[in-house]
Amino acid sequence: MGFTFEIEGLRVFFPYDTIYPEQYKYMCELKRALDAKGQCVLEMPTGTGKTVTLFSLITSYQFARPQVGKLIYCTRTVQEMSKALEELRTVIDFRVRTLKEETCRRGGPSQASVDPQTGSAAPEDKAAMREASRAEGHILGIGLSTRRVMCVHPEAQLKRSEASNVTREDVDEMCRQLTAPWNREDANKARNGQQKLCQFYEKYSRTLGDQSRFLETGIYTVEDLRAMGQQEEEYGWCPYYVSKRLIQAADVVVLNYKYVLDPKVSMATSLGGPPLLTVGRPGGGQQQMEAAGKEPSIVVFDEAHNIDDVCIESLSVPLNREHLELSARNLQQLNSEIDRVKKEDNARLQEEYRRLVQGLQQAGQIDEHLAERLQSPVLPEDLANEAIPGNIRRAEHFVGLLRRVVNFLQRYLEVDRAQCEGPLSILHKFEEDVEVDSKSLKFCHERLRSLLNTLRVANLDKYYPITRVADFVTLLGTYAQGFTVITDPYPEAVGKYDPTVVLSCLDASLAIRPVLQRYQSVVLTSGTISPLEMYPKILGMTNVVTTRSFSITMERKCLCPLIVTHGPDQVPITSRFALREDPGVLRNYGELLEQMVQAVPDGIVCFFPSFRYMEQVVDKWCETGVLGRVSKHKLVFLETKDHGNTEIALSLYRKACDNGQGAVLISVARGKVAEGIDFDRHYGRCVIVFGVPFQYALSRDLRARLEFLKEHYSIQESEFLNFDAMRQTSQCLGRVIRSKRDYGVMVLADQRYARQDKRSKIPDWIQKFLEPGHVVMSTDVAVLAARSFLLSMSQPYEEKMGENASVWTPKDLAERQRREQLQPPVPHEEMASSRPPPEKRQRFYAPEASKPGSRRRSQQDQQQPHLDVNGMDLGDVAWGT
Repeated sequence: MGFTFEIEGLRVFFPYDTIYPEQYKYMCELKRALDAKGQCVLEMPTGTGKTVTLFSLITSYQFARPQVGKLIYCTRTVQEMSKALEELRTVIDFRVRTLKEETCRRGGPSQASVDPQTGSAAPEDKAAMREASRAEGHILGIGLSTRRVMCVHPEAQLKRSEASNVTREDVDEMCRQLTAPWNREDANKARNGQQKLCQFYEKYSRTLGDQSRFLETGIYTVEDLRAMGQQEEEYGWCPYYVSKRLIQAADVVVLNYKYVLDPKVSMATSLGGPPLLTVGRPGGGQQQMEAAGKEPSIVVFDEAHNIDDVCIESLSVPLNREHLELSARNLQQLNSEIDRVKKEDNARLQEEYRRLVQGLQQAGQIDEHLAERLQSPVLPEDLANEAIPGNIRRAEHFVGLLRRVVNFLQRYLEVDRAQCEGPLSILHKFEEDVEVDSKSLKFCHERLRSLLNTLRVANLDKYYPITRVADFVTLLGTYAQGFTVITDPYPEAVGKYDPTVVLSCLDASLAIRPVLQRYQSVVLTSGTISPLEMYPKILGMTNVVTTRSFSITMERKCLCPLIVTHGPDQVPITSRFALREDPGVLRNYGELLEQMVQAVPDGIVCFFPSFRYMEQVVDKWCETGVLGRVSKHKLVFLETKDHGNTEIALSLYRKACDNGQGAVLISVARGKVAEGIDFDRHYGRCVIVFGVPFQYALSRDLRARLEFLKEHYSIQESEFLNFDAMRQTSQCLGRVIRSKRDYGVMVLADQRYARQDKRSKIPDWIQKFLEPGHVVMSTDVAVLAARSFLLSMSQPYEEKMGENASVWTPKDLAERQRREQLQPPVPHEEMASSRPPPEKRQRFYAPEASKPGSRRRSQQDQQQPHLDVNGMDLGDVAWGT
């Protein structure tokens, strides 16, 4: 199974007997970006093997070029991590098998000597065997997740079995109690069995001297590491700490976005640099930093359509009255601890003071467990390298400063109306009211971490409130731009007074900037990442080699996008605020669902712009009997804000589809169902998007971000809001197509989708199947079109082979490459402009500012009498629809 081929001199190991045309084109574009040592944004249709394509090309690139560093593959969930590592295992197994067969045909190399008594390799040959293993195509691939997922301690497993809602903090606290160095020291001194230790961590500590005893080369998922950790005789070490230790030695690391983007949990210090193991790749030795200063590693963000939201969330800090009250209690507890330590072991406090005077406040002098749990919220390049100011070196002085900060924030929260301030404005108030300068504030996190380490605090979650306050003022004192402070007395609902203050990050480029500056190649990719042009602007990507959306090749029309704009009574259907409660709109929406459940077999997934609108429509459907009539044909399930209930609804939905009865799942764009659940095959034969999922544009953090984007990147409000709404729509549509053999109906139920400014932002691979007659449809005509499409899909067919088919054999690929070589070379810029749609390619050398008025409004847009300058009804801005 599998074959090899070359792309511009690079031998690619592909583990399957056939390849899709878009996979080959994706590899060519990806290789060009890696050769140029730049960044790229690539959109590949869902269900076309994007993950195996990435791993095949990049691992082949690593193998052929020993100087290339590790692959850091970032994804969102543990399930996606496991799928990715399984694909990687398939690729590497094929490569090892292929190279072994070629070696055998050539006669084969001599093997390392083996001890005749033990039957294992002699110690002096272990390094040579490891090096030979890599030359044979083996690599080390590691998955990393949280302690909650990876811990194998019996008490942690007992907690998980007794309560399904065990939090990450619960497991972290237990781990901290068992592995804190002072607790281990006391336990070793006592030796009476009273003090408990973690046997898995102790085994890990004993094995640290010989890292090669952890794992040989291979691909290890989180489940694999957990299983090996539970094998006490052969392994028996802690999976979490072993995976953390080995990621620097690994060739491929698969982990969550936040380990790269969020400075509070970042693994950046472990991910970079040369490998810890003294084994080199064939012909390359250890990895070395480039002369230019960038590490030759490759970072891939998969499912990156919402990466800007992840960046902003990682640098934003919210506080409310409860946090501040708990922070005040934390300070009282710290004062008590300081008094206790002064009486019992005052030398500890004196040693900390001496160390701070010498400027040794960094994590190198702090327990590694605490340094990991309490990483600075500030980006590494912005950390202050000077000594901590003298006014906060004494523990009691620092606690006094934090008390004044907490008191100021409590007074600051006593507001009766919302307000928004810049960092410099609130810093000025700090200096006047608290009598502290910004220099002291930006050291608060480091000073608190040092104090907790000196006091030997094991239960760090107990001090989470004061840690959050320290994060708040540290970020405030460090960044003068890219943030705003928003105070809202009624954040949940009007009349419910619960004031909050949020240090809100406005600039997504801040969090990803260290990644772009540190690593040689950065790839953003997803199945639905259109429109591509916006990402380089808002993320500050200045060395973008290419952005491209690939079409999908199919032998028959497997997608049926329909834009429904009105009902049979000619009443327009829309979630626009001015019309959303119109009885005619709700009636037409209900009739569309009623008729679709009768025409579509198996599962139907519906998406609404928000929970509020979904609840409003469902209530009205209950009153008018729509849901009752729908439930006669299919069971109906709803997504809720409770993730546990949503999981149950999803399970029952799938069971109903498996039983043949079919079901309807009503959910929300931007929710759990829209972001992480695939509805392949009979689980999703139709998706209906009711309305356009605009954000709630009157939210103060979004208004502040829109003003920031307009001021610094010349991105107009309507441009960003339309971009955001359409990428969420595309994500909803992509849930139902998970392979080339899959098929489904995509219904866009809002008259605004017929406009060019919305329709053009749908991914090209979906636009390709949008027929002219399916752009402005009534509900009854759309149902007839869906029925006709599903009938055609039910007919048997045979896959074609050949260059024009949707699947290429090795022979077809070779013929395609031969024809490409015969064609005269064309400059890349001309190729980009000469390629016909829907495959678009654009070059970016720096973020370009959007020019106001550069986009002409179509004649249809000019005839809309109720639109504001943003192209939306004023009510949409208020309701976020």
